[in-house]
Amino acid sequence: MTKRIISLAALLFTLVSLSAQEYTPTVANSNDLRGRVEGAFEWEFAKDLSLEASVQMRLKSDFSTVDRIQSGVGLTYEPTKYFNFGADYFLINGHDPEGWDKPRHRVNVNAEGSVKAGRFEFSLRERVQTTFRTDSVNRYEKMNPEIMLRSKLTVEYNIRHSRWTPYLMFELNNTLNAPKVVGNYKSDPLAIDNYVSRYRAGVGAKFKVTKKHRLDFYYYFDYNRSYDIGYKGNKGALKEYIQENECRHIFGISYKFKL
Repeated sequence: MTKRIISLAALLFTLVSLSAQEYTPTVANSNDLRGRVEGAFEWEFAKDLSLEASVQMRLKSDFSTVDRIQSGVGLTYEPTKYFNFGADYFLINGHDPEGWDKPRHRVNVNAEGSVKAGRFEFSLRERVQTTFRTDSVNRYEKMNPEIMLRSKLTVEYNIRHSRWTPYLMFELNNTLNAPKVVGNYKSDPLAIDNYVSRYRAGVGAKFKVTKKHRLDFYYYFDYNRSYDIGYKGNKGALKEYIQENECRHIFGISYKFKL
């Protein structure tokens, strides 16, 4: 009887150990210089309600090729001077050396609060970002949709009698439903892995050309972390597990027309 209990305990320990097995990824590091150009239109069509549309082109590989072209439309409600919330939709057309990717659809839900302290203004924006793919993927490798929480803190400084408004910002991206690596996707249950996928720090300055025309010049430093998970299609065993770390230097300019 004692031997049976010991054997059963050993079997349970083995099963628990296998289920808790950790996999170490291969690490790949890279750096890139990127650029962004954007044009936007904002219209306050009713009290405290505004509509915004934008088109943005992004460059990658040291400005040598197009990364994506995305267009979007959004609605914002501002019940008080220090709080607003809204939602927006983006159509994302990605590009790689082989050509244009299948488009993705992105929906954001935003809430932002701000407070002033002297000539400084502090704002915190929370965004739930949901991205829908139009291609077919293995959910053990990539989720569809992909859900993220983006938290951004911005500090602006109001220079007296100046058209310029400098600012600093910091943003964190947190995955909410990223797939966790398993040994075999055909036999192991799907598990969720939550982690910070991006750290972003930025500096910029807004320039008020006229009452209706605004420019925004900025620089972002991004540290991105993602996981490339691949399984063998016939047997389902883990084939590759790569942690991709990328540092990006992003220079951008944005123009907005406010009606």
